Amino acid sequence: MPERAAERGWLRRVAFVLSALALTFAFFVSLSGIASTQGTIRPDGQAAAIAARQAAQGDDAADRHDCPHRGGRARGASRRV
Repeated sequence: MPERAAERGWLRRVAFVLSALALTFAFFVSLSGIASTQGTIRPDGQAAAIAARQAAQGDDAADRHDCPHRGGRARGASRRV
């Protein structure tokens, strides 16, 4: 009887270690997938076309932001009296 308990404890430890290794491997594979695509934009893709159109129009993200701290719209215009 004690042999079975010791065997089960050993199997639990092995299963735990294998599951921890599998999760760690999956995490690193997902990170490497994200890192391999970071910063790549196809020159003929939709994102490149949008960036080119915004650069040609002179759009700036700060101009469109409606944050009262940065003066979006007119200063004080977003406040209600």
